[in-house]
This record gives sequence, structure tokens and C-alpha cells, in this order.
Amino acid sequence: MITTIESEESVIGGLMIDPVVDKVLATGLTSSDFSNKALGNVLDEIVEMHNNKQDIDILTVKNHTKSKGIDFSYLATIADNTPTVSNIATYAKHIRSTSLKSRIEELKNNITFDNFNQITSEITNLQEELESSNETSMQSVVAKTLDYMDEIAEGRTGINSGFCVLDRLTHGFKAGTLTVVAARPAMGKSTLVLNIASHVADKNSVLFFSLEMRQEDLAMKMASADSGVPLPKIYSNTMSDKQSEIYYGSLAKIGDKKLNIVDKRGLTVQDIITHARKAANTERGLNLIMVDYLQIMKYDKGREISELGTITRELRGLAKELNVPVILLSQLSRGVEHREDKRPMMSDLRSSGEIEQDADTILLIYRDDYYKDNSESPGLAEIIIAKQRMGTSGVHINLNFKGDISRFSDVEMTL
Repeated sequence: MITTIESEESVIGGLMIDPVVDKVLATGLTSSDFSNKALGNVLDEIVEMHNNKQDIDILTVKNHTKSKGIDFSYLATIADNTPTVSNIATYAKHIRSTSLKSRIEELKNNITFDNFNQITSEITNLQEELESSNETSMQSVVAKTLDYMDEIAEGRTGINSGFCVLDRLTHGFKAGTLTVVAARPAMGKSTLVLNIASHVADKNSVLFFSLEMRQEDLAMKMASADSGVPLPKIYSNTMSDKQSEIYYGSLAKIGDKKLNIVDKRGLTVQDIITHARKAANTERGLNLIMVDYLQIMKYDKGREISELGTITRELRGLAKELNVPVILLSQLSRGVEHREDKRPMMSDLRSSGEIEQDADTILLIYRDDYYKDNSESPGLAEIIIAKQRMGTSGVHINLNFKGDISRFSDVEMTL
């Protein structure tokens, strides 16, 4: 764990690299919170320079503080040892909270009969600030918002799906959100999320709940997508020697992915929550949860609308609790089949009102060549962004679809 002095050096060093003074002040930090009073004085000088709209960097800070007896070599060292300001608000909050705790303990040790009311009132105020500074105060909210805006500017707001156009439009799967991927049977929804899981699990930990397919079948589909060897040849054991070599190489490669697959049928939403909490507490941690799919989870079928609504609310709550994205697959109702235009709409979601309300993003899949022998877009799948709470909705994205090898791909990446 980073120490207070390390936090203090990181804040001052960071401000000399990138003077994000407002972000630091938004945490409530003041110079009196510093255990190193010289660094506290430097903060005061930097704030004064900021208020006077002066340029702030290592040299200007040196010139501004030289009359204060600040050791320039020390400032230069901490600036060199601070490569980024990405966590500066976290360091500032750590300094502030440590200072508050220290002040509370100091006040407790100085309570007497005569000052009891005054001291306890001060302690209460400090404790309230300490509690609110962690989560709910506007200072904390603003600090977290500034961090989030930095993430947006740096293009790292969410976990990328591996599909370029989709990621550009959604900025990835964001922590604490619920994404619903829905389609009629045979549209490829399981294949799409498995492709995403395979991409994400190269670097991030993924927990995949497969309530319909076995682990072995999912692994075979992943290896087929990676190798390009068709699934029919794999299942019929008719691969050529070359195909066999490539396929088994892919199978070995996917063994290195950070992917855990739970393939038990009849799981309840509470089962999923329990599994996810355990995974989040492992050394590997947890970065993404996927559930395939909603309607085959265990629930009271006689109360489908309310039960499915409960499941989606619980999964959205799990996403916020663990601060990870949750992707939930869902079937669409048969109403699609009775329309001339088979493209799905949000109203085709079973228990649509509940799902629409709880989902942050809804992606619908449509393949024209499934319905039309003379389709004008053979081999293409439309991904419809039907809902996006913090982005553009109603956009259609084309992806290539090759069902025989369980692979979606960007159109510009056609093989």
C-alpha cells in the first residue's frame, strides 16, 4: 500500500508534470493535510500560481519557491519519479483522509470535561467529512468525474469487444453496466459473445456462465474461430493433417486465456452472484461477466415477467457492486417472425419493459441471409444498438459472419 509521504510526493510531482490543480483541490486537499510541511508549502505556491494563471512546470515552480528555501533537487527527483498523473486524485484523497483520521485521534486524546461538547462536535464534523469524502460528497464525485473524463480522453473508458466499429460507437463495455445482447435463435448471439470473451480474455479475467452449452463445445467453437477450421470437420473428425495441426495449435493457445467457464444448468441469479463474488476475490480478479442466457436461468416460469425483471435488476446491481461490466444474452419473442421486416426491435424482448429499464446498452442481432435466399447482404450480420444510455442509439453495424467457424469479424477484416 502506498504511504502518505509517497502520496504527497506523487501529488506534487504530478502537478509539476501536468498542473491539474482543480482535480486535486476537488478532493478537499489543503497544504495543512501534508505531513511533509515543505511539500505542503509547495502546494500553496502551485495553487497561487494557478490562481494567477501562471505557467506551472518544474522550472517555474523552482523560481516561485526559491525564496521559501525549498530544496530544488528534491523537487526534481520527485518529478522524475512521477511518470503520470492518472492517479493523482486517488493520492490526494489518501492524504486528505489520513489527515482527517490523524486529527480525529488527536482531538480524542485531548478531550476534557470542560471542552467535551466542543471537541465531540469537531470530531463528529470530521467523521462526517471522512465518510462522505470516500463516496458521496460532491468533492468526491467531482474528483471521480475528472478521472473519468481523463479516461474518455485517453480512450480507455471500457473493455473493448474486439470489433472496431462497435467499440468506436460504444467506447467498450464500461464497468458497472449491464449490456443485453438479444436475438432470435440461430442469429449467432452465443457466437458473438464467445468471440468477445475470447478477445477480452487475452488480457482480462472473464467469467462466462454457459447455461446451454458444455465447456468442451465452447472450447471447440473458440478453437474453430481462431484456426478457421470448420466445426463440421471437427465434429466429424474429417480434418486434413494440415487442418488438424492448425486446430490443435489453436486449442492449445486458448488454454492460456484468462477465461473461466461455468456450464451448470439450472443456475439461479443468486448462484451467479455467489460465483462472481468468489471470482472477484481471487488473485486473478474479475473484469467481465457473461451470462448465456436469461430465459434458461432457473426462475418461476409462472411469474416470468416479474422474475426476469428481478434477474436483470440483480445482475445490474452485481455489475455496480463488483464494478465490472455484465453482458447478458436474451431470446427475442416470436413476434419477429410474423413481420415482413424481421429486423428486431426492443419491443421484441421478452419482458421487454423490465429489460429495457435495467439495461444500459441493448444490442440486437439480425442476419438477412437467414431469412432470404436471395439476400443482398449474404454473410453479413447487423448489430443494432437499440439502446445506449450514454451514447448514440438506433445505429446499425455490419459484421462478417461465418457460422461454420463460429466467427464474427469486422467487415474491413474479411479473410
